[in-house]
Amino acid sequence: MNKNRILSIDVSRGLTIFLMVFVNDLMPVTGIPSWLKHASADANTMTFVDVVFPAFLFIVGISIPLAMGVRLARGESSLQIGKHVFIRTAGLIFLGLFMVNSWEWPEGSALISKRWWDILLYLSAILVWNKYPKADGARKKLYTGLQALGIVVLLVLALLYPKGEGEVLIGMKISYWGILGLIGWAYLLSVLAFLLFKNSIGALVGMLALFVIMVTGLQSEAFHLPPFLSWFDSQVFHLTHASMTLAGIVFTLLFLQKGSSKTHKQRITGMLITALFFMVAGFFLAPVGGISKIYATPSWALYSVAICCFLFPLIYWLVDVKGYSRWANFLKPAGINPLLTYILPYLFYGIFTVGYVGEAFNKGALGIMRSILFSLLTLGAAALLTRRKIILKL
Repeated sequence: MNKNRILSIDVSRGLTIFLMVFVNDLMPVTGIPSWLKHASADANTMTFVDVVFPAFLFIVGISIPLAMGVRLARGESSLQIGKHVFIRTAGLIFLGLFMVNSWEWPEGSALISKRWWDILLYLSAILVWNKYPKADGARKKLYTGLQALGIVVLLVLALLYPKGEGEVLIGMKISYWGILGLIGWAYLLSVLAFLLFKNSIGALVGMLALFVIMVTGLQSEAFHLPPFLSWFDSQVFHLTHASMTLAGIVFTLLFLQKGSSKTHKQRITGMLITALFFMVAGFFLAPVGGISKIYATPSWALYSVAICCFLFPLIYWLVDVKGYSRWANFLKPAGINPLLTYILPYLFYGIFTVGYVGEAFNKGALGIMRSILFSLLTLGAAALLTRRKIILKL
C-alpha cells in the first residue's frame, strides 16, 4: 500500500457513491421522513439528500490536483492533458444524455422495449469504458473489438430510441445533462481553471469567488444581461456545480498536498475554519435566491461545501490519523470503481424490471431498509466485478 496515499479521499468517494446509490433507489419510497427526499424548489431549505451530489463534486475537486499533479510530474504536455480532459468530459456527457433519455422514455410504440434498451445501454457502457489490461496480439484485438462493439450498440440504441412527431432520424433529446453530464461540465470548468493557474491558491480562490458572484448576479432579479449575452443565463447550473468542484481543489491545495509541513492537528483545524467560512458565506447569500438545489443557488452550494468541509476531517482523523480503516472496507469497491458502482443499479433495474419488489417494500421503514440492502448488494456486485478486473475509467 502507498504510504503517501490519503486513504480518507478513497473512503469519502466510496461513501458518497454508496449514498448516491441509496438516495436514488429511495426515490420511489413513500411514507418516509422529508429529510430523506429532495427539498422542493421553493422550500428555501435543504435536506441530507440535497448534499449528496455536491459531496461528489467536492470529492472530484479534491482529486483533481493530485491526479493532474501526477500527469504533470510525468512530463505530459498540455495537449496530452487536454486530450484526456476532453475525452473524459465527452464520455460523462454522452453517457449522461443516454441515461436521461432512458428516464424520460416516451409512451407509445417502439422498435425495442425500454427494458432491453436499458440493459444494452449499460452493458455497452461497460464494454466501452472498461479499463482493459495492456495486451498484444489477439488479446489486444479482442479488447479493441469489445470496445468497438459497445460503441456500435450505443449508436444503434440512439437510432432505435422512440421518435416523436416530425422526428425522422433520432428521437433522443437534450432536456438536461443528467448527473454524469453535470459532473462532466463541472470537471471541465474546474480542470481548465486548475491548469490555467496550477497551484496558485489565491488565483483559484479568486476563480471560485468569481463563479459565486456570477451566479449570484445571474439569479438576481435586478440584474439583466444584454441580449447578445442572454445565453449565459443557462450556464448558472454549470457555474454553481463548478464552484463546488473548485472548492475541493482549493481544499486539497490548502490541506492535502504531498510534502506539506502541516501537522494533522493544523490540517484538521484549518479544515474546520474553512467550513465555518463557507457556512458564513452561505448564510449571507441566502437572501439572494434562497437555498435550493433545484435552482442551484449559491447558498445551497456554499452550505453544501461547508458540510463537506466539516465531515471530511472526521474521516481524515479516523482513517489517516488514527488508522481506523477496516470499518470502511465495504466502501472500497465504490471508491476504486465509482462509475461502475453508480450505473450498476440501473442495469439491475433493467434486468429485474423496475417493479422488482412488492408495494410493501416501497413504503416507510421497510422501504428504507430495502434501499439500504440494495445499496449494499450493489457494492458487493461492484466488488466482485472489480476483482474480475472490470473497472470503468473515463
